[in-house]
Amino acid sequence: MLACLSSVLSVAMCSAPLLAIAQEYRPPQRGTPARREGAGTRGTCLRGPKLLMPLIPIDNFSATVSSSPTFFWYVPRAEAQTAEFALLDSNDQTLYKTVIKLPNTPGIVSFNLPTNVTASVLTVGKDFHWQLSLLCDPSQPSVNPFVEGVVQRMKPSAALASQLKKASVRDRPALYATAGIWQDALATLAQQRCTNPQDPRLVDSWSRLLQSVQLEDFAKEPLQSCPNVLQR
Repeated sequence: MLACLSSVLSVAMCSAPLLAIAQEYRPPQRGTPARREGAGTRGTCLRGPKLLMPLIPIDNFSATVSSSPTFFWYVPRAEAQTAEFALLDSNDQTLYKTVIKLPNTPGIVSFNLPTNVTASVLTVGKDFHWQLSLLCDPSQPSVNPFVEGVVQRMKPSAALASQLKKASVRDRPALYATAGIWQDALATLAQQRCTNPQDPRLVDSWSRLLQSVQLEDFAKEPLQSCPNVLQR
Protein backbone atom coordinates (compact mmCIF):
# COMPACT_ATOMS: atom_id res chain seq x y z
CA MET A 1 0.00 0.00 0.00
CA LEU A 2 2.74 2.48 1.00
CA ALA A 3 4.79 1.79 -2.12
CA CYS A 4 1.74 2.35 -4.30
CA LEU A 5 0.82 5.57 -2.53
CA SER A 6 4.39 6.85 -2.63
CA SER A 7 4.53 6.12 -6.36
CA VAL A 8 1.39 8.12 -6.99
CA LEU A 9 2.73 11.00 -4.95
CA SER A 10 6.05 10.96 -6.78
CA VAL A 11 4.29 11.18 -10.15
CA ALA A 12 2.12 14.04 -8.89
CA MET A 13 5.16 15.97 -7.69
CA CYS A 14 7.04 15.51 -10.93
CA SER A 15 4.17 16.31 -13.27
CA ALA A 16 2.39 19.14 -11.45
CA PRO A 17 3.63 22.74 -11.30
CA LEU A 18 3.86 24.53 -7.99
CA LEU A 19 0.48 26.16 -7.41
CA ALA A 20 1.80 28.96 -5.18
CA ILE A 21 -0.74 29.79 -2.49
CA ALA A 22 -4.01 29.11 -4.31
CA GLN A 23 -3.86 25.34 -4.28
CA GLU A 24 -6.30 22.52 -4.82
CA TYR A 25 -6.13 19.06 -3.32
CA ARG A 26 -5.32 16.14 -5.64
CA PRO A 27 -6.38 12.86 -4.02
CA PRO A 28 -4.24 9.70 -4.30
CA GLN A 29 -5.74 6.67 -6.03
CA ARG A 30 -6.97 4.18 -3.44
CA GLY A 31 -9.58 2.01 -5.19
CA THR A 32 -13.18 2.06 -3.97
CA PRO A 33 -13.51 4.92 -1.47
CA ALA A 34 -15.72 5.37 1.54
CA ARG A 35 -17.65 8.61 1.80
CA ARG A 36 -17.38 11.50 4.23
CA GLU A 37 -20.47 12.09 6.34
CA GLY A 38 -21.41 14.80 8.79
CA ALA A 39 -23.29 14.07 12.01
CA GLY A 40 -26.81 15.45 12.25
CA THR A 41 -28.79 16.51 15.28
CA ARG A 42 -29.67 13.85 17.85
CA GLY A 43 -32.20 15.02 20.37
CA THR A 44 -31.42 18.60 21.39
CA CYS A 45 -27.63 18.29 21.50
CA LEU A 46 -26.75 20.10 18.27
CA ARG A 47 -28.22 23.42 17.28
CA GLY A 48 -27.88 25.51 14.17
CA PRO A 49 -28.16 24.87 10.44
CA LYS A 50 -24.85 23.06 9.91
CA LEU A 51 -23.75 19.53 10.82
CA LEU A 52 -20.81 18.39 12.88
CA MET A 53 -18.38 17.93 9.98
CA PRO A 54 -14.83 16.54 9.63
CA LEU A 55 -12.61 18.67 7.41
CA ILE A 56 -11.36 15.79 5.30
CA PRO A 57 -11.69 14.81 1.61
CA ILE A 58 -14.95 13.40 0.32
CA ASP A 59 -13.52 9.85 0.21
CA ASN A 60 -13.01 9.94 4.01
CA PHE A 61 -9.23 9.36 3.68
CA SER A 62 -6.36 11.70 4.50
CA ALA A 63 -2.60 11.23 4.41
CA THR A 64 0.08 12.88 6.54
CA VAL A 65 3.86 12.91 6.66
CA SER A 66 3.87 14.66 10.04
CA SER A 67 5.06 13.09 13.27
CA SER A 68 2.26 15.02 14.98
CA PRO A 69 -0.68 15.28 12.55
CA THR A 70 -3.48 17.74 13.15
CA PHE A 71 -7.17 16.89 12.74
CA PHE A 72 -9.87 19.48 12.01
CA TRP A 73 -13.64 19.53 12.48
CA TYR A 74 -16.41 22.06 12.21
CA VAL A 75 -18.30 21.95 15.50
CA PRO A 76 -21.71 23.68 15.53
CA ARG A 77 -23.39 25.16 18.56
CA ALA A 78 -24.05 22.26 20.91
CA GLU A 79 -24.97 21.29 24.43
CA ALA A 80 -21.65 19.46 24.77
CA GLN A 81 -18.67 21.18 26.37
CA THR A 82 -16.22 18.40 25.51
CA ALA A 83 -15.58 15.84 22.78
CA GLU A 84 -13.83 12.49 22.79
CA PHE A 85 -11.19 11.71 20.17
CA ALA A 86 -10.21 8.08 19.58
CA LEU A 87 -7.63 6.48 17.29
CA LEU A 88 -8.25 2.86 16.30
CA ASP A 89 -6.41 0.20 14.33
CA SER A 90 -7.80 -1.71 11.34
CA ASN A 91 -9.52 -4.14 13.75
CA ASP A 92 -11.27 -1.27 15.54
CA GLN A 93 -9.14 -1.73 18.66
CA THR A 94 -8.65 1.58 20.49
CA LEU A 95 -5.01 2.71 20.44
CA TYR A 96 -5.42 6.18 21.90
CA LYS A 97 -8.26 8.17 23.44
CA THR A 98 -8.53 11.65 24.92
CA VAL A 99 -11.07 14.32 25.79
CA ILE A 100 -10.99 17.69 23.99
CA LYS A 101 -12.47 20.87 25.46
CA LEU A 102 -14.83 22.59 23.02
CA PRO A 103 -15.20 26.35 22.51
CA ASN A 104 -18.40 28.15 23.47
CA THR A 105 -19.11 29.32 19.92
CA PRO A 106 -19.39 27.45 16.60
CA GLY A 107 -16.28 27.15 14.49
CA ILE A 108 -13.38 24.98 13.34
CA VAL A 109 -11.67 23.01 16.10
CA SER A 110 -8.27 21.34 15.69
CA PHE A 111 -6.40 18.70 17.63
CA ASN A 112 -2.72 17.73 17.40
CA LEU A 113 -1.99 14.06 17.94
CA PRO A 114 0.87 13.95 20.51
CA THR A 115 4.25 12.94 19.09
CA ASN A 116 4.73 10.17 21.65
CA VAL A 117 1.49 8.57 20.43
CA THR A 118 2.52 8.81 16.80
CA ALA A 119 5.93 7.28 17.42
CA SER A 120 4.56 4.28 19.28
CA VAL A 121 1.23 3.74 17.52
CA LEU A 122 0.81 5.43 14.12
CA THR A 123 2.87 3.04 11.98
CA VAL A 124 4.01 4.36 8.61
CA GLY A 125 2.13 2.88 5.66
CA LYS A 126 -0.92 1.57 7.52
CA ASP A 127 -4.48 2.89 7.66
CA PHE A 128 -5.88 3.96 11.02
CA HIS A 129 -9.42 4.95 11.92
CA TRP A 130 -10.31 7.93 14.06
CA GLN A 131 -13.57 9.05 15.66
CA LEU A 132 -14.71 12.28 17.26
CA SER A 133 -17.80 12.15 19.50
CA LEU A 134 -19.46 15.14 21.13
CA LEU A 135 -20.06 14.26 24.78
CA CYS A 136 -23.60 15.56 25.01
CA ASP A 137 -24.48 12.76 27.43
CA PRO A 138 -21.42 10.78 28.62
CA SER A 139 -23.72 8.21 30.26
CA GLN A 140 -25.46 7.44 26.94
CA PRO A 141 -22.84 7.20 24.16
CA SER A 142 -25.49 6.14 21.64
CA VAL A 143 -27.03 9.63 21.66
CA ASN A 144 -23.73 11.44 21.09
CA PRO A 145 -23.19 12.74 17.54
CA PHE A 146 -19.93 11.48 16.02
CA VAL A 147 -17.88 11.62 12.84
CA GLU A 148 -15.05 9.38 11.68
CA GLY A 149 -12.37 8.98 9.04
CA VAL A 150 -9.22 7.15 7.96
CA VAL A 151 -5.67 8.49 8.21
CA GLN A 152 -2.37 7.09 6.96
CA ARG A 153 1.05 8.30 8.02
CA MET A 154 3.48 7.97 5.13
CA LYS A 155 7.08 8.63 4.30
CA PRO A 156 7.35 11.43 1.73
CA SER A 157 8.81 10.61 -1.65
CA ALA A 158 12.31 11.85 -2.43
CA ALA A 159 10.86 14.43 -4.83
CA LEU A 160 8.45 15.80 -2.25
CA ALA A 161 11.08 15.87 0.52
CA SER A 162 13.43 17.82 -1.74
CA GLN A 163 10.78 20.36 -2.74
CA LEU A 164 9.63 20.85 0.86
CA LYS A 165 13.21 21.49 1.95
CA LYS A 166 13.59 24.25 -0.64
CA ALA A 167 10.09 25.72 -0.36
CA SER A 168 9.13 28.87 1.48
CA VAL A 169 6.61 28.62 4.30
CA ARG A 170 3.93 30.02 2.00
CA ASP A 171 4.51 27.39 -0.68
CA ARG A 172 4.35 24.35 1.63
CA PRO A 173 0.53 23.98 1.67
CA ALA A 174 0.46 23.92 -2.14
CA LEU A 175 3.12 21.22 -2.27
CA TYR A 176 1.23 19.03 0.19
CA ALA A 177 -2.10 19.57 -1.59
CA THR A 178 -0.66 18.78 -5.02
CA ALA A 179 0.90 15.60 -3.60
CA GLY A 180 -2.39 14.42 -2.09
CA ILE A 181 -1.31 14.94 1.53
CA TRP A 182 -4.46 16.52 2.93
CA GLN A 183 -3.70 16.65 6.65
CA ASP A 184 -0.52 18.66 6.25
CA ALA A 185 -1.86 20.91 3.48
CA LEU A 186 -4.73 21.98 5.73
CA ALA A 187 -2.62 22.23 8.90
CA THR A 188 0.18 24.34 7.40
CA LEU A 189 -2.33 26.67 5.77
CA ALA A 190 -4.34 26.96 9.00
CA GLN A 191 -1.17 27.85 10.88
CA GLN A 192 -0.44 30.63 8.39
CA ARG A 193 -3.99 31.94 8.71
CA CYS A 194 -3.65 32.05 12.49
CA THR A 195 -0.52 34.16 12.09
CA ASN A 196 -1.97 36.43 9.38
CA PRO A 197 -5.77 36.19 9.65
CA GLN A 198 -6.46 39.22 7.43
CA ASP A 199 -4.16 38.24 4.56
CA PRO A 200 -6.50 38.06 1.51
CA ARG A 201 -4.24 35.60 -0.30
CA LEU A 202 -4.43 33.16 2.60
CA VAL A 203 -8.20 33.62 2.89
CA ASP A 204 -8.55 32.85 -0.82
CA SER A 205 -6.19 29.89 -0.59
CA TRP A 206 -8.15 28.45 2.36
CA SER A 207 -11.41 28.80 0.40
CA ARG A 208 -9.94 27.12 -2.67
CA LEU A 209 -8.54 24.23 -0.68
CA LEU A 210 -11.86 23.52 1.08
CA GLN A 211 -13.78 23.99 -2.15
CA SER A 212 -11.61 21.34 -3.82
CA VAL A 213 -13.06 18.75 -1.41
CA GLN A 214 -16.62 20.14 -1.45
CA LEU A 215 -16.35 21.87 1.93
CA GLU A 216 -16.84 25.41 0.67
CA ASP A 217 -19.77 25.94 3.07
CA PHE A 218 -17.25 25.89 5.94
CA ALA A 219 -14.60 28.17 4.44
CA LYS A 220 -15.73 31.27 6.32
CA GLU A 221 -16.11 29.58 9.70
CA PRO A 222 -13.65 30.90 12.32
CA LEU A 223 -10.62 28.90 13.41
CA GLN A 224 -11.19 28.29 17.12
CA SER A 225 -7.72 26.86 17.75
CA CYS A 226 -4.39 26.95 15.95
CA PRO A 227 -2.36 23.86 15.01
CA ASN A 228 1.19 23.36 16.16
CA VAL A 229 2.72 22.19 12.91
CA LEU A 230 6.10 20.46 13.09
CA GLN A 231 8.17 21.45 10.07
CA ARG A 232 9.70 18.66 8.01
